[in-house]
Amino acid sequence: MTTRELNAPTHSHTYFHLIGFSFWQAWWLLAMNTDVIILQQPPIAPIANPIFAITVFTTVGYLAVALIGMKFGTFSTHRASYIAVGLCAAFGSIGLSLFPMNGTGVIAALFYLSSLTFSLGNALLLIMWGELWSTWASGRVGTCLIASYTFAFVLYVAITVLPGFVASIISCLLPVASVVALYQARHEERRLASQVEYLTETISAWRVIVAAGAIGLMHGFVQCALKVVSFNEEMLHLSQIVAAVVLVAILVYLCVKQPATASIAFYKPIVPLYIAGLVLMVVLPFGAMFIGNGLTLSAVFCVDMLVMLVSTDYAFRTRKPVAVCFGFTLLAMRTGTTCALALVGVLELSSVFSAELFINILLLFCIAIAFIGSFVFTAADLLKLYRAKPTSNVSADAAVHVETVAQACGLTPRETEVLSLLAAGRSVPYIAGDLCIAESTVKHHTSSIYRKIGVSDRQSLIDVIMQGAVGKGAW
Repeated sequence: MTTRELNAPTHSHTYFHLIGFSFWQAWWLLAMNTDVIILQQPPIAPIANPIFAITVFTTVGYLAVALIGMKFGTFSTHRASYIAVGLCAAFGSIGLSLFPMNGTGVIAALFYLSSLTFSLGNALLLIMWGELWSTWASGRVGTCLIASYTFAFVLYVAITVLPGFVASIISCLLPVASVVALYQARHEERRLASQVEYLTETISAWRVIVAAGAIGLMHGFVQCALKVVSFNEEMLHLSQIVAAVVLVAILVYLCVKQPATASIAFYKPIVPLYIAGLVLMVVLPFGAMFIGNGLTLSAVFCVDMLVMLVSTDYAFRTRKPVAVCFGFTLLAMRTGTTCALALVGVLELSSVFSAELFINILLLFCIAIAFIGSFVFTAADLLKLYRAKPTSNVSADAAVHVETVAQACGLTPRETEVLSLLAAGRSVPYIAGDLCIAESTVKHHTSSIYRKIGVSDRQSLIDVIMQGAVGKGAW
C-alpha cells in the first residue's frame, strides 16, 4: 500500500502522532458515556437531550465539510485549517461542559452554539486525519488506528477516576491534543501517486453507503435502547472493557501476523462479533448483558476503522478528495445513528417500547448483519481495492520491471529477491530452498511485499509487474 516520495520529510523523532487519533476517540467515549463533558442530562423527552443534539449537529458537520471539500480539496495542506479545527473543537467542548441543555434562555442557546461549533471542528479534524492516512507512506496505518482506539480506552478510564473539575478540563483539551498530533504528523513520509490500475471503479459507492448507514442505525438503536431498559453506567463501563479486550486481541494479531491487507483483518471479525454480541444480549441474564454489548461495540469499532482505512485509501487511488469519499461514508453512518436515536425516542414517547420488542429487534438485527456481510458488501468487494487490473502488456524484460517496482515501493534487498522469484511463478517452498531461508520467513516477506505494493494476492502482484508500475496515477 505504500510507495515513498523522494523529497518527503524525514520521520519525526517522536511517536506521539501515531496515537494522536486516540485523543479524539477518548473525547467521544467520555462525552457519550459519562457526565465529564456534558455535565447535565435533562430529564425530559428522549429526543430532546444533549446526545441526540450532538449527533444531529455532527451529522450536519460531516455534510458541510464534505461539500466544502468537493470545492476546495485538501484541508490538511493549509495551516489555517489546523487553527480553525483546534479553536472550534476546544471552545465547543468547553461550552458543552459549561452550558447545560436544560438551561433557560441564553444558557440553552449557548449549548446549541457550542454543539454546532464543536461538531464542525470534529468533522474537519476527522477528515484531516483521513487525509493523512490516505497518503501515509507506511504499512502501519491499520496498526496505528487500532492502537489509537485501544489507548483511547486507557485515557477514558484514567480520566473518569479524576476529580470532576480536573477531568472536565483535561477532556476539553483532548481535541487540541489530537490537532497537535495531527500537525506533527505532517513530517511523516508521503507515498507517491499510485502507478498501478486497480479494480476500484467496480466498487459500488451506493452499496458502501447503504452498509455504513445500516451499521450506524443498528449501533445507535442498540446503545440508545439499552439506556431505556436501565442499562446503568457500571454495565456500560464493563461493556467498554470487553470491547477493549477484543481490540487488544486484534492489535496483537496485526503486530504478530502482519497481514498484507489490514482492512481484511478489520472486516473479518465484524459479522461474527456483531451476531455473537446480539445473541448473547438476548440469551444472557440482564446483569451479564454487558458481555454481548461489549462484543457489538468492538464490532462497530472495527467498522469505524475499516471505513477510515478503506475510504481514505480509495480516495488516494482514485484521485478523489478524501472529504468526499471519507466524509460521505461518515455522513451515512452518522445519519443512520441519528435516525436510530429518533426512532427509540418516538417508541418510548408512544409507550410502544418494551423489553420484548427490544429482544425481537436484536434478533432482526442479527439477520440484517448476516445479509449485509453476505450480499451488500462482502470481503470480495473489499479485495477489489487491492486487486490490480489484468493486463496484456507483458514486458520483454520482467527483471527490469521487478527492479522498478521494488525501488518505487521501498522493498528491501531480500524482499526484492523474493519478488523476483514470485514473479517467476515460484512456490513458497521453492523460494525457501533457493534462498536458504525458512518458509515462514518467505511468507513474512511475501506479506510485506503485498502490503508495500498495495495488492492482496499473487495474481495482482503479477499484474503490477506486467504493467511495469506505469499506469493511471491515483493522485
